[in-house]
Amino acid sequence: MLHPKGLFLTVAALSVTALVAGAGAPRALAAPPASQPTSPAAPLPLEDRAATTIDPAAVAALTRMGETLAALNSFELTARTTVEVTLKDEHQVQIGGVVHYWVKRPDRVRIDSETDTLSRQYFFDGKTFTLVAPNDRYFAQTEGRGTIRDTLAFAAQALDIEVPLADLFDWGTAEAPLKQFERGFYVGTAKIDGTTTEHYALIGKDFDFEIWIQQGDVPLPLKLSLVDHRAAAGPRFTATLSWRPDAAIPDDIFTFVPSKDVARIRFAKPASTPGSIPPVPPAPASKGAQ
Repeated sequence: MLHPKGLFLTVAALSVTALVAGAGAPRALAAPPASQPTSPAAPLPLEDRAATTIDPAAVAALTRMGETLAALNSFELTARTTVEVTLKDEHQVQIGGVVHYWVKRPDRVRIDSETDTLSRQYFFDGKTFTLVAPNDRYFAQTEGRGTIRDTLAFAAQALDIEVPLADLFDWGTAEAPLKQFERGFYVGTAKIDGTTTEHYALIGKDFDFEIWIQQGDVPLPLKLSLVDHRAAAGPRFTATLSWRPDAAIPDDIFTFVPSKDVARIRFAKPASTPGSIPPVPPAPASKGAQ
């Protein structure tokens, strides 16, 4: 996991968790993963599913999905998100959002996150990690850590900065979140935006997790849902995902160029881990910056 807080967290002003990346295969989806799909057993009625372990068919499906994700070297991803937030009087409200990702492994990523309450952008151009608050007209920067995964792990752990949906991309690596769960089963088929998917449910001490995986040779996740039992009233986070695995992305999209009315500030929580690289010193604010 990138961040000690855990799996697919909803964090910092109703954003969602962090995008990660690892070394991908030389070609994205030119060939399907070596492992073959495992046909799930016919689902039992939901009320009869008192699984005590994780169904091997669910493990196989999630493993194959992870292999597919790890093979995406360059892609765009759009996520439509909903977070249920519990207020002090225990009423719940829903906060909607859209998150857009541009990724070139191993060391280029841009994430634009826009929710009903917060707007943020995150850039990593291979050298510098930048957080931008476009509506507030400020940004902060620090040196990156070589790869997308290492840089965003550093941001989460040392700077307490959560960027959207990182743990999704732990699938297909040694950090796959499967170990977070104790039980799991196949729910059945479902249509997500007209595409047929296989629906799986995983249950753990802290989280209930559901995932809808596209049928066929490209088993990408098309929907995620998570209930966090550590928080009061068990808030639910849901994301519907739309992929462009063959997107051509120009390198300049990963570099932040501030306008004259955007101020540069320091990160509120500078790096403090042993051997860490200190944040880049702030430049003087431009005229008109706030």
